[in-house]
Amino acid sequence: MDFKLLEDFVCLAQANSFTAAARERFVTQPAFSRRIKALEQWVGTELVNRDSPQLELTAQGQAFVKEAEEILSRLYLARESARALKKTTGNEISVAAQNSIVQTLFMHWMQEIEREIGPVYVRLSSDRLADCIEMFRNGSVDYLLCYTHEDLGNALDDARFQSTVIGAETLVPVSLAVDRKPRFQLPGNVSDPTPLVAYTHQSLFGKAIDQLMEREDCYLSRRYENPFAHTLKSMVVGGYGMAWLPHSFVKGELKRGELALAGDESWNVPFDVRLYYREPEDTLHSKIKEISARLAAKNTS
Repeated sequence: MDFKLLEDFVCLAQANSFTAAARERFVTQPAFSRRIKALEQWVGTELVNRDSPQLELTAQGQAFVKEAEEILSRLYLARESARALKKTTGNEISVAAQNSIVQTLFMHWMQEIEREIGPVYVRLSSDRLADCIEMFRNGSVDYLLCYTHEDLGNALDDARFQSTVIGAETLVPVSLAVDRKPRFQLPGNVSDPTPLVAYTHQSLFGKAIDQLMEREDCYLSRRYENPFAHTLKSMVVGGYGMAWLPHSFVKGELKRGELALAGDESWNVPFDVRLYYREPEDTLHSKIKEISARLAAKNTS
């Protein structure tokens, strides 16, 4: 069996939509549906209840997705571990980073490094925070780039690892814009709650937003849930509701008037972007540590 079918099914379970999942997997919806059918034929049972008006996994599907996630996690880790054993030549590093950081601060960090060091070959793994942490802990990657929040603690407290803050990010509430004004807006009201496209409660962003909602009076109707900012952004652009998204991730759409802020600054949630690394063992990693420290100094000045 092609393990990509497992990735398809996990994506479907997270996206809660054949259309959204097909978009994330860069295939047409009919092709994606055929792939899910192929997986069901291999498993020998239906995994999706197609009689339900909304996407719903069967009992067998709910059990299988947990196993599929575990299988994929072990497969990815095995791949990274094998790659880590490969003898590196020249300027080569490996990095695990949360998805939205890859599309924002990661490129700035690499530009600063290559400006001084020259071209660097980067083995980049972008995934959920827990998977990124595991890759760094087990030595599959040299560096970990992740968000941290002062009320939620750091991703790693292990004394074996060093870290520094190399940037900052702010989650801002955004909505599809209509005549440059938000279609959905905070705080909502009892009779007409604002539809929310949300992070999973277990994710770092989800925990921070949950804390904010506990402090502030707001009326939101949780409609969709996914751990990835790029998926939520697609749903906001589609008009499904508002979401908190990294500002650097949506500043272009805000400037062009395609999206609009759904609340004032009191609804913003600040995060640090922290780089984790081990004690440098060679000139390359010592130089990267030095460059990263300068970025950290700029961030705090």
